[in-house]
Amino acid sequence: MNPFINIKKFSGWDIITISLYFALTIFLYLANFPSKVDWLFGYTLGTHLFLYFFNYKSLRNFAVWLIWLGFSFIHLYLYFQFVDLPELQIFGTSTANGLRFTWILLFVYQVLRFLSLKIRNLELVSLSRGKKDIWDKRNITFFDVTLFFVYIIIMMILNFI
Repeated sequence: MNPFINIKKFSGWDIITISLYFALTIFLYLANFPSKVDWLFGYTLGTHLFLYFFNYKSLRNFAVWLIWLGFSFIHLYLYFQFVDLPELQIFGTSTANGLRFTWILLFVYQVLRFLSLKIRNLELVSLSRGKKDIWDKRNITFFDVTLFFVYIIIMMILNFI
């Protein structure tokens, strides 16, 4: 079996995060409240940060990654629903713009993961407050930091263009 493409049983974390995210997505789509612009901005940027910071281990499971890819297509649908709504505009642009790029960031994650495995023979991890990542408890290396900043820079460019 290819170590890059793994399909494993879902963990409790996977089930909880996917279920809660699905509920949050439905809520955001159906809700009609004055601060929806703030919610949408947080939803979009928060998703992109969450996937790398807290879900990087889950995304190693190809089945979980495919579910998040499915969410990225829901994001595209939401983008087309929200992009022209004047109440969701901020600073002359739509807060929905970042929804267009979730699928790209999921692929960026996999490319960075592939580079980490090929160059360092180590799984991609995220930065944490200490010197060890939160899930694997391995020391964070300069290469991990570099890959993290590559992701963050691409995320910022995509979210704010």
